[in-house]
Amino acid sequence: MLRSSHGVETLRCRFVVGCDGPDSAVRDCAGIGWRGRPYTEEVVLADADVGGIPAGAGAQVFAGRQGLLFLFPLGEQATWRLLATRASAGNTGGSVGQPGAVVAEAELQRLLSDAGTNARIERLAWSARVPLRCGIARRFRRGRLFVAGDAAHNYSPATGQGMNAGIQDAVNLGWKLAFAGTGSANGPTSGFDADLLLDSYDAERRAAAHRRLLLTHTSFWAEASTDRLPSWLRAVAAPWAAPVVPALLGRRRLVAEAVRLISQLRVHYRRSALSVEGTPPLRGAPRPGDRLPDAAVSTGGPPEELHGLLARPGVHLLLQRDALPPADALAADRVTVLRLSNSPGRGLVAVRPDGHVGFRCGAADPTGLAEWLSLIGAAPSPPVRP
Repeated sequence: MLRSSHGVETLRCRFVVGCDGPDSAVRDCAGIGWRGRPYTEEVVLADADVGGIPAGAGAQVFAGRQGLLFLFPLGEQATWRLLATRASAGNTGGSVGQPGAVVAEAELQRLLSDAGTNARIERLAWSARVPLRCGIARRFRRGRLFVAGDAAHNYSPATGQGMNAGIQDAVNLGWKLAFAGTGSANGPTSGFDADLLLDSYDAERRAAAHRRLLLTHTSFWAEASTDRLPSWLRAVAAPWAAPVVPALLGRRRLVAEAVRLISQLRVHYRRSALSVEGTPPLRGAPRPGDRLPDAAVSTGGPPEELHGLLARPGVHLLLQRDALPPADALAADRVTVLRLSNSPGRGLVAVRPDGHVGFRCGAADPTGLAEWLSLIGAAPSPPVRP
């Protein structure tokens, strides 16, 4: 039932996905429990005109015993955005992750002074306290009800994981809901189990959420905790180690790996029931469950970006130059077959609609491929009898 200013409308849906935030009504209706706790630290946000900063200065960060303080050039309703962490001052009057009570100008000035900066607030345009918590739903699916995004997991803002995690939830679940409806049309003998496919959402994304939770919780502890060790790390160890940072940033491979980790390009589903290794195994290619990286490939013409070729719905079957084309895959409506003429070998890789490898083999394995296509609901439809 949908209620709006235009009245009440009743819809009948096969599935419902709760993307309704930390206080999810869908999660409550599904009876899905929650494991987590509020942080004893909070974030303070403010937009202000700040004096005492050199003209043209970029983003700045200050590390102190009480937490971190960031200043970002804003240029909208004020010249600077202030973000700071501190011990929670009690009830914020807001929901988890949402701006709550205002912060007095004197408090903000104290945060700047305690951080060791001579900056001074000249005009305060807006401020708020933001309560935080970390936690994860005990399951992401119950029957026909699912949770995703902040309804499924809450992180601290450290390393900025929340938005990307929610997007990956949606991409992972979206194609499975689509295939769950159409795959069942192939009949009971097709080998397709819609529940197994839908259960894989919980198995894959909860495991990924646990890993993100560990990363964000550890980072936020180092950034904001007022315990003795993190306070010492920020106030003493960080300034001592600062001269090493430019040298580390010069290590391109190290920086690239850190970017892949923070941007969630390293998320994988290797232990998923949908990640299958064929016979014989294909060496030197992404493993089943890994995200397929981009590359310059040729399908008979000039080189093209691989991700550009995959930017269409359905499963993509990538054949190496000398691989035999599997007849079952060619007859499947949801499968696009591409032969990579610049990739020598007889192997093949099946890529799921969310860009992760689902199946691979080093030579023709038509039985293994057919079983995998049936597993995810992408097998060819049976012929219609007159």
